[in-house]
Amino acid sequence: MACSVALEGMHRKVYEESNGVGTFPAAWQAAGSWNEQLRLACERKGVWKAREGANVGDVLIKIQELAGVVTSVPGLLMPLLRWEKHSSELTRERVAELIDLGPCIGRLWVCPWYHHFNADNGWVYRGCGRDKHARDECKELYEDKVMGSHAVVCLAYRFWEEGEEMHVLVLDNHDDDGPQLWIDVEELDAIFTLSVECLTNEDASPTKALFG
Repeated sequence: MACSVALEGMHRKVYEESNGVGTFPAAWQAAGSWNEQLRLACERKGVWKAREGANVGDVLIKIQELAGVVTSVPGLLMPLLRWEKHSSELTRERVAELIDLGPCIGRLWVCPWYHHFNADNGWVYRGCGRDKHARDECKELYEDKVMGSHAVVCLAYRFWEEGEEMHVLVLDNHDDDGPQLWIDVEELDAIFTLSVECLTNEDASPTKALFG
């Protein structure tokens, strides 16, 4: 779901940069059945597995193979032009630079206590960070709990304690509306940026849908 939400967010951003804030048509959002369609397509190809989930890069490739995210308008897709994975030298400055490009996908390691966090309670999630040894210890200590790599949509960031800390605001998919939560920047071990071309009213026209 993070891949679809981030892609829709990028299309909204690019469109509104050209047409004004709040102008992205509501009907152009992802169709209600899209995420299930994508999950089934990934499952058929072996990209998604019930217990392990899916690799973000493989899901993005599948979206490209499907020509984009299906919208509520018949025939209108939100294509993914390019994507890039960033996993080395994720300094605070680099992470801020990538998030400034628009909604992107972040990958982090989820510990069992992760699901108690949300932006409303003001807590900042800190888990095992990027330390493989810490993750291995976590698996041994909480072997019967749900944990592992997890994809979220990165929305914004803030500097805290006079710049000593950097927190990233992410959108999760526990429920239909998220939740949003703050995570320490050191939790992100990869960021995927997306590139799209601006959709136009012509893309959504009936003629385009029939013959495009």
